[in-house]
Amino acid sequence: MKLVFFTPFGTASAIGRVTALLLTSLERLGHTAVIVRTERDDLLDTVPHACTVPVLRWNDEADVEEVTHDADALVYQIGNNYAYHCGGLHWLGRLPGIVCLHDFLLAHMFSEWSHRRPTEAASVLERWYGEQAPLEFFEASASTPQAFMDMASQLYPMTEWVCAEALAVVSHSHWGMHRVAASCAGPLSVLALPYDAPGAVPAAIRDDERLRIVTVGHVNPNKRVDSVIRAIGTSERLRETVSYRLCGLIQPHVADELSALARTLGVDLTISGEMSDPALQQAMAEADVACCLRWPSFEAASATTIEALLYGKAVVVTDAAFYSELPDDCVRKVAPSSEIADLRAVLEELAADTGARRGMARRGQAWAKRTFSADAYVANLIEMSRLAAAARPVLAMVKTMGELLDGWQASPALLTADEIAEPLALFQTTPRLPSPENIP
Repeated sequence: MKLVFFTPFGTASAIGRVTALLLTSLERLGHTAVIVRTERDDLLDTVPHACTVPVLRWNDEADVEEVTHDADALVYQIGNNYAYHCGGLHWLGRLPGIVCLHDFLLAHMFSEWSHRRPTEAASVLERWYGEQAPLEFFEASASTPQAFMDMASQLYPMTEWVCAEALAVVSHSHWGMHRVAASCAGPLSVLALPYDAPGAVPAAIRDDERLRIVTVGHVNPNKRVDSVIRAIGTSERLRETVSYRLCGLIQPHVADELSALARTLGVDLTISGEMSDPALQQAMAEADVACCLRWPSFEAASATTIEALLYGKAVVVTDAAFYSELPDDCVRKVAPSSEIADLRAVLEELAADTGARRGMARRGQAWAKRTFSADAYVANLIEMSRLAAAARPVLAMVKTMGELLDGWQASPALLTADEIAEPLALFQTTPRLPSPENIP
């Protein structure tokens, strides 16, 4: 089969890294692929992930139309970042395909998309969330980032906006699939996100006995770094035995605030900022524990959590969303409602019992190697391509009939009438909802 991936593909993109892994598996399994980079214009010339397939730009329209003309499937990698996915949104409305959903919260991307099309955006909001939605959404988007995040995650995640354009949807955890099922009439599946850990090596023997904790990624409020510092700082044992390191983009004022908090509580904090891949791999190799807290939790899956497991680290997560679906014997989970107290107890336990910590890390690594497989993902994606192709006629027919009914100002409930629904059932070949066996 020939698959065309609409995806960000610069080396800074974790979704691009996932796509590069899929390309290797596709080639090994006898399939071909083309990449259409979907980043904003100023990002399209950044260094891409290494691959052997053609790489196009989304705004080279003639080239995109040519490669999609004979494709067996179009695959859209979608996450909550307009700068990375604007080209995918451009083509998804024109050439529907399979959406691989990396975030259930898409409100930030929608907010930026709406700037040039406010009338259309207001119509989308009203369609999915009611008459008050446009006013409430745009008022919140103009307020503080935290207020917007709280409002969007609870009321207006915009999951439906993208999934309604898809022929089929693949996601990477079950927790947000009710919104997907409400908006996409095609095949749905939940698959474990493929990922790797190229720098994973056995942990080096160290002279010191300090417990080294790391948090990786852009330091923002929902990574709960301040809670980790408070958990360490309110425990005499942890203050004396723990070193905490942040690896990832951090704004200067955030670094100053966290450094001041750490000094006040007597916490050994190192802020490394953005790092090269080799330096980040070294930092992960040197760590004992990876804190992968997220609250609120928006991701369909967490690449940094998967990578930490593959590195053989003891992993601490928030007991919510994707993270709740991880096996209890492979990670330690912290309740959002008692975050600091739970985190302090977990870290004290991991610091005190080296054997238990390493045993959990080994179990997590073995499970992750079995689970987050690119070959398994590709095999399922190929099957989804066939199902999406079979679903295309009935989805097109339903859309046409819906537009006719709308033109007549008739009730959409007519589509459920036996005289209409029964003939359409001829095209229904797959279950509507994801099955539990598709997730680890």
